[in-house]
Amino acid sequence: MIKKILKDVLGENFTENNEKYAKINFIIVILMFLVSAIMLFFLPEKINILHNGDTYYPIPSILGIWLVPVISLVLNFTFIKQKKLSSLNSIIMGLLLIGSTIYYITLI
Repeated sequence: MIKKILKDVLGENFTENNEKYAKINFIIVILMFLVSAIMLFFLPEKINILHNGDTYYPIPSILGIWLVPVISLVLNFTFIKQKKLSSLNSIIMGLLLIGSTIYYITLI
C-alpha cells in the first residue's frame, strides 16, 4: 500500500534501487515523530532552538519539537524526487534522530 502511494506521488523517481533507502528513511522519520510526541509531555513550555552568545531565542515547545521531523520528512521526499538516496542519507537521518533525542533529554 505504501509502495503504491509512493509510486503514485513520486512517479518514475521511486525505483527499486532507492526503495530500500526510502523505507529506512521513512522508518527513521516515523521514529523521530514518535520520540517528539513522547518528549512533548516532558519538555518545558518554551525551548531554545537558537542562541547567539548571551542572546537566546525561545519558541514554544509544541512548535520547536516538530521542526526536526518535518524537515527530515521534506528532505526525504526531496532526495527521492532527485534520485539522490544513498546509505549516507540514511546515516544522516539516523544521526538526526539520535541528536534530537539527546537534545530533548538535556532539556528535561
